Amino acid sequence: MIPQAIIAEKALNSKATPYIIGGGVLLTIGVGVFAYYQYRSFYCKLPWASCNDKKIRDVMKYKGFNPDYASAFRTTITIARAKELALKIKNAGGYINDTEGDFYSVLEEAGSADNLSLISRMFTAKKFGSLADHITNYLDDKEELKRVQDILESY
Repeated sequence: MIPQAIIAEKALNSKATPYIIGGGVLLTIGVGVFAYYQYRSFYCKLPWASCNDKKIRDVMKYKGFNPDYASAFRTTITIARAKELALKIKNAGGYINDTEGDFYSVLEEAGSADNLSLISRMFTAKKFGSLADHITNYLDDKEELKRVQDILESY
């Protein structure tokens, strides 16, 4: 018999084979789920994505989430206050329990696209990433996104 055939026959007859295959399948599923939730904001930008897509993309496209949109003449909050609000919104997201009220209160306190843009600039400057990505990662329920959309439309 050929040595590869002997190895294959032993592997098929081994009692450990189903456990190895099952473990590999579970590991693959676990990595896939983790990657989806970790990179969901990137995934939702893809044209064929079907996550809460439309609302998430609409929220992410809002001009106030662009850190470069703010004009110094139109902002009504200070840079120090924008830093505080950026930190507050960063701390609002948790792995197990989110503080949705903090997300909403920061968005309401911003009050304008320029102020939100300044907060977004401070959020990015503190190396927290994108404010829009952060919000949509933690507020992914339809009702939560609807409330965010309502707040943004009130500006």
